[in-house]
Amino acid sequence: MSVPQWQQDPWTRVRTCHDFAADEVISALQKEIRRGNLDNAALLAWEMLNTSEELEEVLWSRVQVISVEDVGFGNVQAPLLVETLYQMHLRLPRPRGDRYLFAIHAVRFLCQSLKDRSSDELLNWLNRAVEQGLRPEIPDYALDIHTRRGQQMGRGMQHFLQEGAQVAPRLTEDDSPWRQQLLKLIEGENSS
Repeated sequence: MSVPQWQQDPWTRVRTCHDFAADEVISALQKEIRRGNLDNAALLAWEMLNTSEELEEVLWSRVQVISVEDVGFGNVQAPLLVETLYQMHLRLPRPRGDRYLFAIHAVRFLCQSLKDRSSDELLNWLNRAVEQGLRPEIPDYALDIHTRRGQQMGRGMQHFLQEGAQVAPRLTEDDSPWRQQLLKLIEGENSS
C-alpha cells in the first residue's frame, strides 16, 4: 500500500552520496544504535555526514532523540554529552576533518550505553490514555499554601512542610537539621 505524497517524510525522496534512500539510512541508524551495532551505525552516520549539511543536521537531531528515547535511564548523562558534542561540532567548518569526530563519538557513546526505552513508552501510553479519556487528578496534598483553595482551607507553611514537601524516593530517611529547626520555629509562631 503506498502512502499518499502529502504524508511522506521528505527524506523518502532523497538519495545519499552512495545512492541509499535517505529515510532508510535514518531509520537504520536508530535501529543499529538501539541494538548496539557500532560498526554499521558509524557507517550509516558517515553516510549522512557526507551526503549534505541538511542530512548532518538530521543525524544530530536523531542522536539527540535517541539519547532520551532509546538510552534514557540507561545513561541519564547521554543527553548532556550529545548536546555538548553538538555544540562543539558547530565550531568547526564542514565538510570534513575534526567536525565529524563529534558525531561519530556521539554514535559510539550511544551504541555502547545501556538502553532504556521507558520514557518513550510512558509518552506513548500518555498519548493513548488521554485520547481515551484519562485525566489527571489534583490530590489533596497539592492544595497548600501555594494554591487559592489551600489558602482558603487555612493551610500554611507547617502543612506544606508536613504534606506538600514530601519527596519520594528520599535520599535519606533522616530529616535535615534545618527542616527540624524550621518546624520548631513555625510551631512557635503558631502557638504565639
